[in-house]
Amino acid sequence: MAELEYASSCFLPTTWMELPLIGKVEVTYDSTLYTFELPEGKSLNLPVCACILMLAPGRGRKEGGGKDDWDGSDAVRPYTPVSDNSVLGKFELLIKRYDGGAVSQWLHELPLGSKVSFKHIKFNIKAQYPFEGKKTLTLVAAGTGITPMYQALWKLLGTAGDDRKVTLIYGNKTPEDILMKAQLDEWAAKTSGRLKIVHVVGNKPDDPAPPGWESTATYVAETGWIDEAKIQKYAFPPSEDTLFFVCGLPPMYNVLCGPRTEKELKEGSVLHKLGYTTPMIAKM
Repeated sequence: MAELEYASSCFLPTTWMELPLIGKVEVTYDSTLYTFELPEGKSLNLPVCACILMLAPGRGRKEGGGKDDWDGSDAVRPYTPVSDNSVLGKFELLIKRYDGGAVSQWLHELPLGSKVSFKHIKFNIKAQYPFEGKKTLTLVAAGTGITPMYQALWKLLGTAGDDRKVTLIYGNKTPEDILMKAQLDEWAAKTSGRLKIVHVVGNKPDDPAPPGWESTATYVAETGWIDEAKIQKYAFPPSEDTLFFVCGLPPMYNVLCGPRTEKELKEGSVLHKLGYTTPMIAKM
């Protein structure tokens, strides 16, 4: 039997490995916390700000096809666990279901005990803690794009002696869609201003504020979309010692910095126009 190849310290090899689904907890009306089993006493041991890949057999779609136009190929999606490496024997993924989502809908329909295939490859190891040479960090996320930011915050805020300032700008459709809000509030309350959180809610750029939506002691309440004006207002400005993380759906990458699959900052994108450069950007 051939030896398995590994891209990092992660338990998962670079080839597909099946793991049992052992837990499902509904977190919001369209988000579920899934638990997958590892061997007893084993940690996923994933580097901070890395992700793993999940395989959904037969859920590839015909190009330009509708939501049920499967072409027989497999679909693959990257996910970042919300459980940290101290958790043994399992790991957890928080996944939002999108209308017509090929993988998210497939996973939600699986019964407990089903086997799901995962792997971890070098491409999915992104900017790594301690983010050498960076004194300020801006984290911009939408929806479940919060998960790698959660991992970064867990390490930044939980490491003794790390006192760097962090701003999180987090976009969702409604206040009810905000994931891990209680944990984010707790971190903001405990860090004496070191962590600034800006929640942006809305379905379109000019959406009015929902009833009762206002700033609190732990976050700034904004409406609309994460756009150039909000980044200019809240993000740390371009400099060699700042790092700007981005994670969300493809349209957000395209507007802010260019596709996730391309390392270079896209010319004409929002961050390029604001004066950021490729070394300042981490596409998660």
